[in-house]
Amino acid sequence: MRRQQAVRLKYRLGEWVLGAWYPELLVLDPARFEQPGWPASCAALEAQLSGKLDGLLCRKVPASFCEPGLGQYGGLIRYVSHRDVLHYVAVGGSFPEYLKQQFSSKPRQNLQRSVRRFTERQGGGAPWEVYTAPEEMERFLTEALAISKQTYQTRLLDAGLPSGPEFLAQMQALAEQGCARGYLLRDQGRAIAFAWCRQQGSRLIYDTIGYLPECASHSPGTVLLYHLIEDIFALGRHSILDFGPGEAQYKSLFATHRQEFVDLYLLKDTFKHKFLLRLHRFVARLSDALGELLQRYGVKKKVKAWIRALKA
Repeated sequence: MRRQQAVRLKYRLGEWVLGAWYPELLVLDPARFEQPGWPASCAALEAQLSGKLDGLLCRKVPASFCEPGLGQYGGLIRYVSHRDVLHYVAVGGSFPEYLKQQFSSKPRQNLQRSVRRFTERQGGGAPWEVYTAPEEMERFLTEALAISKQTYQTRLLDAGLPSGPEFLAQMQALAEQGCARGYLLRDQGRAIAFAWCRQQGSRLIYDTIGYLPECASHSPGTVLLYHLIEDIFALGRHSILDFGPGEAQYKSLFATHRQEFVDLYLLKDTFKHKFLLRLHRFVARLSDALGELLQRYGVKKKVKAWIRALKA
């Protein structure tokens, strides 16, 4: 899959976003991990660059291809900010079979008990809804945004659900293609958790999620994910539920597979690009060093709590 877009590179010091750069890139995403011949040769990639583009972004390149840092790939600047990991659910068989294979007896019983108790709070009715039609996207986005604005992903990391007419138009276009699934979890009629998912090939990408912090005691994220996975198994349309990059407890808990990879930036060899990439690398390494220092002195959690309180 290929698309042209302005890709955001954040200059982040811990949980502080100092700024961002938006190079115009041709984004190339392989159909599957460890696809033969991925990434292509530099000559083949350079041939795809137009004059207006800053470069390319090759996603999900095997981690063994190159180490993080700056280098050259033919006539292009090669940049990898960090190694990453992808957790995903391989969808096959039935949902009860998945639960039995993924969870041992006691954790499975505890999970199902949490889901059952939440459902009982609603009087036995289905507590979750799924939105797939173009005309439903505006309603879903309105309710999901009300939740997303209160999450730490939005307040601290600027990584919540996007807003505005452009994003709504993207959602509606995906819905027209049958590639959109928006999930809401309700408690006594009030939306308290959401998940925005989009289809890419045979994969369903678990793109943006969130729940109201005051409702954490009801495990809304876990309950909604349980129903979402149940729904995907029932549909039988997707081979993979892709949790996206990064580590998280819920990913380790629900995922059937784990894959290490890097996102490979290949930019035209200009002074501007070299400067901005080196600056990005410097800020990232400084952030890591400060994090290790705070961890060594046992104050990292306190500092993070202070930052979150300051931004609340």
